[in-house]
Amino acid sequence: MSTLVDTNVLLRQFEPAHDHHRAAVAATSRLIEGGEPLHIAAQSIAEFWAVATRSPAQNGLGLDIASAASAVAAIERTFEMLLSDEAMVYQHWKRLIVERRVTGQRVFDARLVAVMLAHGIARLLTFNGADFAGLGVTVLEPQAVR
Repeated sequence: MSTLVDTNVLLRQFEPAHDHHRAAVAATSRLIEGGEPLHIAAQSIAEFWAVATRSPAQNGLGLDIASAASAVAAIERTFEMLLSDEAMVYQHWKRLIVERRVTGQRVFDARLVAVMLAHGIARLLTFNGADFAGLGVTVLEPQAVR
């Protein structure tokens, strides 16, 4: 079964002092070692870059451009596939936001679900499972991966 890795899991892997760092690293390692195909969305790379290059005072990682680029390269090497943003993603997203009455910040979560639908991925590895409630995907919490 394939799993999409949410941005928050990617970010926690690069924050050794964060409470979720160990769980993020352990969960992805266990899933990869178990033969689980782990995917990332292009949207998640953009979100990662935005947070990684934002200052810590603004809830970011404070990485310079070279360090952020190195982190993105490491992410791209680690995960099986960077999922494309194709026309079907938009169609799934538009249907989801209208049918599920999605508003505000949740439109970005719905877009990740649309990527999953377009690529036939059923599970999402995330620390923010509640953000995806009612969007029709199975949430896998990193702390629960054994």
